[in-house]
Amino acid sequence: MRKILIFGVLNLFIFSSLLGQVVFVPLDSDVYEFIERMEIKGLTGRCFIGMKPLSRKEILEYLMEILNSRKYKDLYSYEEEKLTEYLKEYSYEKNFMDEKYKKLLEILEEGIELLTEEKISLSKDKQPPKWHPLKFPYEFYHKNSYLAFQPLFKIQYNYNQSDTSFFDKNYRRLTGGGEIYGYLGDNIGFYFYGVNNAAQGNKYDIEKIDCPQQGIGVKITDENNVYYEEVDVAVAFSTKYADLIIGRFSNYWGIGKTGSLTISNKPPSYPQIMLRAEFSNWLKFVYFHGWLESNIVNDSLSYCIDWGHGERLYRKFFKKKYVAAHRLEISPLKNLKFGFSEMLYYGERDPELVYFIPIMLFWSAQHYTNDQDNEQIGIDIEWIPADFCKLYGSLLIDEIKLSNMFDKDKARNQIAYQLGSYFVEPFIPGLDFRIEYTHLNPWVYTHKFPIDEATSDGYVMGYWTGQNADNLYLGIDYQLNNNLKFSLNYSHYRKGAQDSIYYQYHTRPDTLPSEKFLYGHQYTKNTFGISLEYEVIPKLYCKLGYESMDCKVNKVNIELAETGKYVNPVLCKSDFTQNSLRFSIGYNLK
Repeated sequence: MRKILIFGVLNLFIFSSLLGQVVFVPLDSDVYEFIERMEIKGLTGRCFIGMKPLSRKEILEYLMEILNSRKYKDLYSYEEEKLTEYLKEYSYEKNFMDEKYKKLLEILEEGIELLTEEKISLSKDKQPPKWHPLKFPYEFYHKNSYLAFQPLFKIQYNYNQSDTSFFDKNYRRLTGGGEIYGYLGDNIGFYFYGVNNAAQGNKYDIEKIDCPQQGIGVKITDENNVYYEEVDVAVAFSTKYADLIIGRFSNYWGIGKTGSLTISNKPPSYPQIMLRAEFSNWLKFVYFHGWLESNIVNDSLSYCIDWGHGERLYRKFFKKKYVAAHRLEISPLKNLKFGFSEMLYYGERDPELVYFIPIMLFWSAQHYTNDQDNEQIGIDIEWIPADFCKLYGSLLIDEIKLSNMFDKDKARNQIAYQLGSYFVEPFIPGLDFRIEYTHLNPWVYTHKFPIDEATSDGYVMGYWTGQNADNLYLGIDYQLNNNLKFSLNYSHYRKGAQDSIYYQYHTRPDTLPSEKFLYGHQYTKNTFGISLEYEVIPKLYCKLGYESMDCKVNKVNIELAETGKYVNPVLCKSDFTQNSLRFSIGYNLK
């Protein structure tokens, strides 16, 4: 009865747009997955989640669209409960609606209470909520400003068994910190996320090498632990037409489950200046200029000093490195979207003013800077043919020579593509299925000048495997109820070699034909995982899982790599298996 009543009354009104204000929602928030599912089921209308992070205001807009949808009455009880939780979590952002719409919500709330004897908070709270010591987030109000704080913690333990001693090491991580966000008046939003980590285990588990998880930045190592921090911070200045954000955070462009080809959150967060604009409900634009970590020592600035007693201290400076990127998302139909991205990497000099022009085409701008930089183009498409299925694809063009595009010997098709299908409850309520394939040709993300490679802090800015690799992913999620989720996944991942950069730019059919996909094949990993996740109380997650990994190496190519035939590091030098039993519990961290 309650669902039908809300559905009927809300459809009497036309939603007004929310006013300015930007406070970003972390990329690992499960609200993104919820909104994507609702989009496929036809409850959100046009939905732009291909340019993450989104703001809390934007999240609320999508949640209200779900509540206003004609299909709201068809939601399952666990989906309705999840929506109610999110509406409460993003309740303060309702204050940014215009006054006319807030009055409509107050009338609606009073009508619901009168007819159903149920209290639903849809409008601005008349009084600030009472403060409770053990109820998070802590909220503070002052006139038209708002501040919220909540702690963050996570304990993770992996019990590993392997036929190789290196991968037999158990993994432990203790994470603690906090999150602060809020608004100052009508035009300024702010966000801070900071945690410290203490971890033990092998290098690959700790530094997140050769896997989809976000890498770590500066670390301190002692005999027993590796310590590192994770920090995101942003201050946003909003107007009616555009938002200007200054901060340090990560971006994710695209819809892929296993990673993005263009801009991903694989490297640690980095400082940036961002501009976002929404021209209509079918056209959005975002631009940012970021300061990356090159990890390349600048010998001209680095120096030694005499520290006394015969000791010398070496002070290192690193070369400057930047990325400029912009993306346009267009939705000509409610069930069809296109994304167009352009990224440019450069460095070893001060920032170029021409790359600070948001609507400048970078392929033209780099001609102005004498073609010393690395430009890439990305194209995405999403189509929802039915209310249970999404089909999507992405193409990254790093470099391509159109005249020899189809010549198997002369072609320099340094491209990557990703194809996927996401099925939401095709057979059983709560059961979702996804299949995704990602393919990266040789030399993608690389460049003749190391400073221009698409990397930061040693991690690829795009898809985590890097060049000359592919990955097939199959995943099943089963939401048994609002708090309990079962997941099953499998991946088949192959990694090839990287030869001297000379062969990227010199191809001759007679002596030096272009390198073929997966040349110098080094290893294949097959990974199977199963997990059970339970939300004990809101935001307190407990997760139990099992993962089995089997890695087979190509011994001939490994030996060639060890003797210097290939330039990329050998990650896996011999066959190995690993079985992991994983347990974690965390508040506001999954």
